[in-house]
Amino acid sequence: MGSWRVGTISMGVCLLFLGVMLLLSQIFDWDTAYVLISWWPLLLIVLGVETLLYFLQSQSEKPYLKFDFLSIFFVGIIGTVGIGFTIFQASGFLDHVGSYLEGEVKTENLPAYNQAVGDEIKRILVDAGNQPVTIESSSEKEVSVFGTYRAQEIDGESLLTNFEEYLFTKEKGDTLYVTFKDLPERQGLTRQSMMQARLVVPSTTELEVTSAYGGVTLNPRALVSSWNVSNASDVSINLSKEENLTVNLEEVEYIHGEASEWQYTDNASGESPVNSSNGDEVVGLEPNQSATLSIGDGDYFVSISKASSVNASIRE
Repeated sequence: MGSWRVGTISMGVCLLFLGVMLLLSQIFDWDTAYVLISWWPLLLIVLGVETLLYFLQSQSEKPYLKFDFLSIFFVGIIGTVGIGFTIFQASGFLDHVGSYLEGEVKTENLPAYNQAVGDEIKRILVDAGNQPVTIESSSEKEVSVFGTYRAQEIDGESLLTNFEEYLFTKEKGDTLYVTFKDLPERQGLTRQSMMQARLVVPSTTELEVTSAYGGVTLNPRALVSSWNVSNASDVSINLSKEENLTVNLEEVEYIHGEASEWQYTDNASGESPVNSSNGDEVVGLEPNQSATLSIGDGDYFVSISKASSVNASIRE
């Protein structure tokens, strides 16, 4: 017993038990993390029993406790890992990690929103936030929102179950307010969610859109009212030769497409913008550009202001 150092037996027993538990986890498909969580308190039990046995077997009246420091070091490392796993489990972190690794990123349909618009509604105010949105007109007296979103599916549950989770609407007087919300965020580790929404509004109702530097696509079609869009990053407007529109741009940094159709005005510096070499883009002088494009008689207006870029395409 003179050469017995406390910790030697503890390390041997713990390594043996750890090996058995890991083997069984492979055979029975147990969760390895939970195996480590469940067995580590055995370290303290074995080490305590070994210490008691050392005192009981000692022949000295005043036994001197000797440790196998290398074994104690390894037992301490294993115990620390076990304690760490326990803390992570208690905080729910392990569950989040498991959900993140097992979660499937899917593209799903947005819960649709449809609301009839009566004659008392004269205008629609849209706060698009930083979400990309496509807006088009319709002959129906109805406001509709639909589209897709891409998000991580956890435990087979979709991120959105109804339109109120991404959209807020309210009628006040002669105005319908529509606000796009940020997609819900789950706590813990999750992949970023993205939304591609399409807003359909009556062609006879005025529309005002405010963006938080998000992308906006406009399809006026048979528009017989006015649209205003401000503070968007990139605006794409798809037009037809058969339409009756005037597109006004104010404080737009870059104008792309249909360069020959635009009528440019001087910028704030008093100088005219300069066409690029390809003829499809006009790069303005600071601060920004203003321009007008008319189709048909140009009786109805689409105004775009404070945008980073506008890309216009005209189909036959």
